[in-house]
Amino acid sequence: MNKNILLVFVLMLAVSSVSCAAKPDYKKIANDFITTTTSIKDYEIRDVENTTSPDWKAVIVYTKQGMAKVPVLILVSGDGKSIVANSMVFVDNKPIYSKKLEPEFGKIDFKLADKDRIVYNPAGKKPVIMFTDPDCPFCKKAKEKLQSYNGEYRVVVKYFPLEQIHPGATKKAIGEVAEWLKKTRPDLKGADILKEAQIMVEEDIMEAQKVGIEGVPSYIMEDGALKQGLF
Repeated sequence: MNKNILLVFVLMLAVSSVSCAAKPDYKKIANDFITTTTSIKDYEIRDVENTTSPDWKAVIVYTKQGMAKVPVLILVSGDGKSIVANSMVFVDNKPIYSKKLEPEFGKIDFKLADKDRIVYNPAGKKPVIMFTDPDCPFCKKAKEKLQSYNGEYRVVVKYFPLEQIHPGATKKAIGEVAEWLKKTRPDLKGADILKEAQIMVEEDIMEAQKVGIEGVPSYIMEDGALKQGLF
């Protein structure tokens, strides 16, 4: 073999060896970090993505919390020696990773009751269940929007008052349902209206807990998929 060709071949092998050695397994590094420094058991390492800095990689991890899968960002340095978990690295006062990671919600496998509930857009063909809190500012925005909504969804309103955050919200929810029952249930009189309203709100709360809802507004779509945020 020609000496020049042999030399080139040896150099190619050397460069290849250095290149392979210089590329850490970012998923393995993240996995080792999770298993040795956290108590997280149910998780899935999804992807390794580039950041705006050549010195860092973003490892996308989803952890299971109830029915939801919640994203966790782990930043690993290019050499694999430094880790920043669930926080951000800034270069020139700018975050090196700006992609918004959304939680994923599972699907429920049971039918929620929708009898005698407040409904927005009754003519809608596709049913969707909305869980709300009378004192939630985002719920109020959703309510304002839905009162004039005339799209494809029939929105059935259920209550999930976040009493720890909004003391008295349960009482307000019962009051809202009672006022609605006065207009729609002529068979109910006097104290029976308030009693029925209390039963309905309690049923809503139990259903929300069964589904695993923790925040509002939350929606259960026709196929059972759970979503959160403004409608």
